[in-house]
Amino acid sequence: MVQWGAKCPMTGEEFLLSAKRLLQAQDYALIEKLLQDHGGDLATDNAAARAWIRFDRNFRNEIAALRAQRLQKDPQKSIRGEKESEPALREIAQQALKIPDLLEAQKLVDKTYWQFLDELAAGHYFDLEFLICYGLKLKILTRHQEYDSPKGEEVFKNIQTVELPIHWAVPGI
Repeated sequence: MVQWGAKCPMTGEEFLLSAKRLLQAQDYALIEKLLQDHGGDLATDNAAARAWIRFDRNFRNEIAALRAQRLQKDPQKSIRGEKESEPALREIAQQALKIPDLLEAQKLVDKTYWQFLDELAAGHYFDLEFLICYGLKLKILTRHQEYDSPKGEEVFKNIQTVELPIHWAVPGI
């Protein structure tokens, strides 16, 4: 099992290699797609995958809409697909945008994803739904481990040297 803030028990690549070896091709393809690009416009019969895609899209849309408003742009041009009203997600997105430390803001966003995955995995024990949630949690933990790694430090230094136009210099995420 993976725990929030704990060390990754394996890499995402190791997880996918095991999944490829153990799962049917269509189940593996679903997990691979979800881990590589959040599912995007993936059409699937799997309820857990559909729930994840919907949650991810709605949360990203809430954040994008708030960022657009902050920049005095039309929020409708910043969202993807249909925007479903999610007051709880909007509140978390607003909280994250108020946090001046980008890493702390990202942790709040990731913790929200983690809690959703906990709820989604409830009652599932080593079935495809469980493996989907496990893989997505591994992806979150892997990214968090990279923040304190030499790779993360290099990325941060590169970001610091990029000159952005004034209208891009907004606090928050």
